[in-house]
Amino acid sequence: MRRPIVVANWKMYTRASDAYILATTIKNSIANIEGIEVIICPPSLWLSEISDLLKKDGKVNVGAQNMFYEPDGPYTGEISPMMIRDVAKYVIVGHSERRFYFHESDLDVNEKVLAAVKFGLSPIVCVGEKTKSASIRDAVDQLEEALQHVPKNSYKDIIVAYEPVWAIGTEHTASLEHSVKAITMLREIIGRDSSILYGGSVNDKEIEKFAGSLAIDGVLVGSASLRAGVFIEICKKWAEAKSFKGDVTI
Repeated sequence: MRRPIVVANWKMYTRASDAYILATTIKNSIANIEGIEVIICPPSLWLSEISDLLKKDGKVNVGAQNMFYEPDGPYTGEISPMMIRDVAKYVIVGHSERRFYFHESDLDVNEKVLAAVKFGLSPIVCVGEKTKSASIRDAVDQLEEALQHVPKNSYKDIIVAYEPVWAIGTEHTASLEHSVKAITMLREIIGRDSSILYGGSVNDKEIEKFAGSLAIDGVLVGSASLRAGVFIEICKKWAEAKSFKGDVTI
């Protein structure tokens, strides 16, 4: 059974006090929500503090937004999988902003996926075509490259996030038909046991159309995750629609 997942990517937002209040509000508000896994990915500076806060009841997991693929070394400014695994279970890899602003290649993403798996982290691998006119095959190719040399028995520990780049930051999600088509193609690569999420301007208004699809296991939420009330509403609606009701293996 694939688990329903809601991921919050706070990107490069929040000061220390903001992060503490936001994490505390989310933790307290979803305490009675059953049937989904919630993952918060704060800026790396707050990882330890947020991890300590959330581990008190284990209801919400923590993920890093990025990492370098070496376990240690003279890489000023980077954080390693060895560092992350002491405080978090997940790490976002290959986000479109990393690819665009920091020129990360498919090879870089593959190195990070390999390192995450090797050191016991679950990578959240982001893929997606750049323009609305581009082929979904671009996202499939990205996933295939990301999984090069990764043992297939490790696929179950990998989460895939389909994020059409053209939908990010637009306040309008991709259509359900388009998203399901893309995710179905990605499913052929990653297999039936890995969760696949939709990301790209996820909000509380359109969340139900995605939650109703058996093909979509969860969502990766960007700017909307910085508004506690909105993010909590997304979690509630996803739980109501999914809640481990049956074996979802499409």
